[in-house]
Amino acid sequence: MKFSSRFGAAVLLFHSLIPVGALAQAQLNYTTSWIGNSFGFGDGKWMQQDIQAISVGADGTVYTNAPWDESGSEIAAYRAGDKLAVAGSTHGWGNTGGDAVATNHTYLYAAMSIGNESNGLVGADYPPANQTWFGITRRTLANLATGAPFSGGIGNSANATKNSFLLLNAVTTGNDAGVRGMAATDSEVYVADTYNSRILVFDAASMQRLRSWNVPSPGRIAVDTDSTLWVMSGVSSGSLSILHYAANGTALSGTLALPAGTVPTDIAVTPSGQILVAHNGPTQQILVFNKDASGQPQAAAPIGTRNGIFHVTQGVPGNWRFNGITGIGVDPAGKLYVAQNGEGPRPLGSASVGQGAVLESYVFSTHAFNWRLCGLSFVDSAAFDPASPNSVYTGSKRFTLDYSQPVGHEWSYAAFTLDRFDYPDDPAFHQPRGVRGEPMVRRINGQQYLYTLDPGAHYLNVYRFDAAHGEIAIPSGLLAQNPIPGTWPSGQPTYGEWLWRDSNGNGTVDASEITGNPSTGSTVGNGFWWVDTPGNVWLSTPTSGIREMPLQGLDAVGNPIYTYASSKMFAMPQPFTRIARIVYMAATDTMYISGFTSAIPWDSTHWKEAGPVLARYDNWSSGTPTQQYAISLPWNTQSSPQTTTVGVAVAGNYVFVAELYTAKVDVYDARTGQAVGYMTPGASVGNTTGWVDVYLGISAVQRANGEYVVLLEDDARAKILMYRWTP
Repeated sequence: MKFSSRFGAAVLLFHSLIPVGALAQAQLNYTTSWIGNSFGFGDGKWMQQDIQAISVGADGTVYTNAPWDESGSEIAAYRAGDKLAVAGSTHGWGNTGGDAVATNHTYLYAAMSIGNESNGLVGADYPPANQTWFGITRRTLANLATGAPFSGGIGNSANATKNSFLLLNAVTTGNDAGVRGMAATDSEVYVADTYNSRILVFDAASMQRLRSWNVPSPGRIAVDTDSTLWVMSGVSSGSLSILHYAANGTALSGTLALPAGTVPTDIAVTPSGQILVAHNGPTQQILVFNKDASGQPQAAAPIGTRNGIFHVTQGVPGNWRFNGITGIGVDPAGKLYVAQNGEGPRPLGSASVGQGAVLESYVFSTHAFNWRLCGLSFVDSAAFDPASPNSVYTGSKRFTLDYSQPVGHEWSYAAFTLDRFDYPDDPAFHQPRGVRGEPMVRRINGQQYLYTLDPGAHYLNVYRFDAAHGEIAIPSGLLAQNPIPGTWPSGQPTYGEWLWRDSNGNGTVDASEITGNPSTGSTVGNGFWWVDTPGNVWLSTPTSGIREMPLQGLDAVGNPIYTYASSKMFAMPQPFTRIARIVYMAATDTMYISGFTSAIPWDSTHWKEAGPVLARYDNWSSGTPTQQYAISLPWNTQSSPQTTTVGVAVAGNYVFVAELYTAKVDVYDARTGQAVGYMTPGASVGNTTGWVDVYLGISAVQRANGEYVVLLEDDARAKILMYRWTP
């Protein structure tokens, strides 16, 4: 890519590097807290990031399952708003969780899979090359971490779940043969073999197969009070119905008449025999069927607020405002349990982990609220609303903060800003992970805008807000460094940069609204986006300098206007040979740059790092910027773990640098570059955190009382890590 230079032959003034080791680094006096999870891990607990299925025990314990939780809580147990146990052995060494779970009075039966990690694992515990096993793990309710082995059971010979896996399907890796429904009595286990369109029945004690019958692409199963079965059918086709069978497989009358447009995701039966169906269509409700005198189900009034979290005050969570129901159940005492992940069940073949997990309980008869648990943030960072340090956005959530509350209780879940029904063409759904990621919040002419990056910062998404849509972030624009893989959107160039602006205001990426970059026709690659306070967009290219796309105003719809024609280029400043991160402070015309130099050049094994050097440049836009300092950041790729940097934030008089592998934030005086100290996770979060695993994973703000609040992505336990520090 060829750019002209606004710097021309201007000489950059710079000082020699200030080595970080030459200055004493002391641990600062600060408080560690968190946002977005009901538990912090200081007590050894965390709410999992996704729930695909639940089973409710006789004592009101809720057992969950999902294919993936970053810290291994795929299968877990919760009761009365507390977390009781993690099953384990469903994470790593080829193991993953699954999409179904069932319990009786003795055992838990959960769908799971065993792979060989790209043929790296061999032996009797693993499938042969290029295969994956799908089946069921059996555990004791008394100790979920202990397998309940049986004759014919296999797997995990080196841990406590040895020989407790029942192999159902061995398929070529890449195929999804996961079990999508299960139910259990004390004598039998009913399994939806979705892949082979059949229901399998096993002896609950011996796990020996008893019988089977064909059902087109079956999913969820519920056992009625008369021991008959309600079975969801059509999972692979998307044309879903609920069929009725005797326990021996005989088809029965009484098929549920679902309203047009129903998207059933789970089935439950109350102690009195009412049939409940979770509906994940736009109404986001639970359908209720009472039985008439002849035992035939008749539709009754649904429960839950119509349109769920999107009702009237759109995006605001609350009691009975459901959002992506994945599981429902009722215990013998009449308590209802509802699992949600902001999306609904994982589509076949998808690796989705949802949009954040919520598990809540109500009294079914009176609708009284019991409790709620949240695990709302995964591979997602957070940013402050510049109008208020008490309002924090992640990619798809908003939280409010009350700093007077105890550690871990400062946050409240205020909004879900992603609307898959009104705006199914939101670019976030078509980018890596299918979720909105790293946010920047800006105020332009008093109006609020949300800008988000995908984890690798290839795409900058733009969202606007209006009164009619409440808290929903409306797709407004997109700037892409390269084409998005696949067929979406129609009209994007086959090569090179491009941008989209929603000029007709419908929130859909129309081909007529897409513009390629006519001056280069090239692909930037691994650049980094930054949006400054006035709303100008900056792109640091790895090796060709920095481009500014000044805001050209707002169009009639309220979308920010950016054009390639109005772009300005700034040459690569010394001492950098590759730029990794930028932070531009428009109020002072100050640019902070981190990256690589000839002394420590970039290499592909550290593709997401922020680099070993940080520099500050004053009078950046003048054409003759002055480098105030360049400092060596912590960097040692030979240590174990490695010491490298991954993110930079600036607030007030300080620069905050996140390290990647070492759970550390280094603090520098923004005026001088002098090292001030560092922060690491405290006891409230178990003295640990996951990696900051995205390009824009750290943010900071200075409150009016002088306190600094620093937010970091916590990749491990579905939360945002928060440091509070007063110099």
